[in-house]
Amino acid sequence: MTPAEVKAFKDEMTKAEKGDATAQANLGWYYRAGQGVAKDPVQAAKWYRKAAEQGDASAQHNMGACYFYGAGVAKDLVQAASWYRKAADQGDASSQNILGMCYFYGDGLAKNEIEAYAYWSIAGKTNADARKNLSMLKKQMSSGKIATGQKRVKELQKEIDAKIAAKPPEDVKKAGK
Repeated sequence: MTPAEVKAFKDEMTKAEKGDATAQANLGWYYRAGQGVAKDPVQAAKWYRKAAEQGDASAQHNMGACYFYGAGVAKDLVQAASWYRKAADQGDASSQNILGMCYFYGDGLAKNEIEAYAYWSIAGKTNADARKNLSMLKKQMSSGKIATGQKRVKELQKEIDAKIAAKPPEDVKKAGK
């Protein structure tokens, strides 16, 4: 660890302890990676959770990963899917892709290829992995199921857009603290 890494960690800790969600999410990463501090998956999950509970999409995604892999918390695929959904509902394409995988494989959710299709379609606008997953899925779906999936894409996109629109802007959230 370099002195600069340690200083960056300490600076983030100061902000995080005051409730700054971005700094909390960053601390989660520092602890996960061992950047400026010893690796500690329990501390990583603790700080990710603090940021995730404030609505930070990247921290929600990372909480999903903590539960999916059992890193710093007990492995729990239902909790993993729940955290991935929170980030996916904010438009996080990586979380949408993983949520599609959860639906496809039945990891923490009931298997549902229509939901997998919908999440991969939406995520695929910016996520190459989602495009590959969708391509693979289409090859095994009937034309009727694809049509149902396309209908669900439109519904799901409206649901996500409504959730994003309902979320207060960052400056409004900070003023309310």
